[in-house]
Amino acid sequence: MRKVLKLLLQIALLLYAISIIYPFVWMILNSFKSGPEFYQDIWSLPETWRWSNYDKAWGESGLASYFLNSLIVTGLGAPLAVLSAATSAYAVAKYQFKGSMLIYFFAISTFLIPSVGSLAALYQLMIQLQLFDSLAGLILLYAAGLSFNFIILYGFFKGISWEYAEAAFMDGANDWHVFFRIMLPLAKPGLAAVGLVTFINIWNDYFIPYMFLQNPKLYTVSVGLQNLVLRQQYAADWTTLFAALVLATIPVLVVYMMLQDKLISGFTTGGLKG
Repeated sequence: MRKVLKLLLQIALLLYAISIIYPFVWMILNSFKSGPEFYQDIWSLPETWRWSNYDKAWGESGLASYFLNSLIVTGLGAPLAVLSAATSAYAVAKYQFKGSMLIYFFAISTFLIPSVGSLAALYQLMIQLQLFDSLAGLILLYAAGLSFNFIILYGFFKGISWEYAEAAFMDGANDWHVFFRIMLPLAKPGLAAVGLVTFINIWNDYFIPYMFLQNPKLYTVSVGLQNLVLRQQYAADWTTLFAALVLATIPVLVVYMMLQDKLISGFTTGGLKG
């Protein structure tokens, strides 16, 4: 009976995996078709593999500009977000001071508060700081605040023995030396895990860039792709849109393949230690 249940579970998981992978494969195949060929049969293989769709998606549609903006925002926002969470998590986990547990409780309670509730105040703050409609303001929004990264890294730092720091202090190291040269290297699995998730979340995020960017030249990939759909000349050109979507997913796939081994172990270890 147990073997039968295990087999049924494996079949169910296989079907679930196929349901996730197949739409992506279908999109890739159709990105190489011409428009008439796509409308004639959306399920067939391309008769002629049209790489020109990718040239059109990258150049004529403006995806290159959106791509560059996303690289800037994600490339700076993700490391800053991880570093911000690491410094605060380390301080709360390793230093005893009044209000430390209150900060931890506040970090957890933020998951219960809808982000829409503070949107109006945040919108007004960005305008007053003259950071509205700028990539710098967008990077600051991603880098600031307590988040899920704080919870995971708190668990990592909590599980690291303080004896390493004591030995370093005896050798003349200060607090910053201990943090950057000892604690951060020991927390590499957690940093890699939260870094990967943060990179994916920022790259795919649509809501914040849509709310805080008005200049089309500053659009990120997520907002730029919607802009392509709204343009009349690309509204019916599905093959070009599919090519743009494929190009937009490449950075996420590359980063995930580089760090996938650390993802599960990082979150599991951090969760257990926390």
